[in-house]
Amino acid sequence: MDLAGLRSLVREVNFGTHGIPAVVTPPDADPVETRIIWLSPTTDSPPTGNEVRRADARRVMAIRRDDVPAVPRGTVIEVTEHLLTDPALWKSDAMEEVFSDHHRVVVLPYE
Repeated sequence: MDLAGLRSLVREVNFGTHGIPAVVTPPDADPVETRIIWLSPTTDSPPTGNEVRRADARRVMAIRRDDVPAVPRGTVIEVTEHLLTDPALWKSDAMEEVFSDHHRVVVLPYE
């Protein structure tokens, strides 16, 4: 049984319902208007032993692969955060996971 149609429908519903407008600009490429989904922030597991370090939350977003096929490090994303009205700039720092329909990208504030 081919589930491609169902997967496509689920992606459209997910990004249509939970997604927010964004402009994604990979290095040396044109800006692409798309929708992203802010995912719950994650933290690394605490260190073992006597090592003490800071555990900052990592910001992660899902970016559609059909609009943005690749998200190399340094890609700039202009998007609003939850309940804010003005967009902020973020840059991709690392790829967390790649799925058939979206990238999960770790982002940092653009400085």
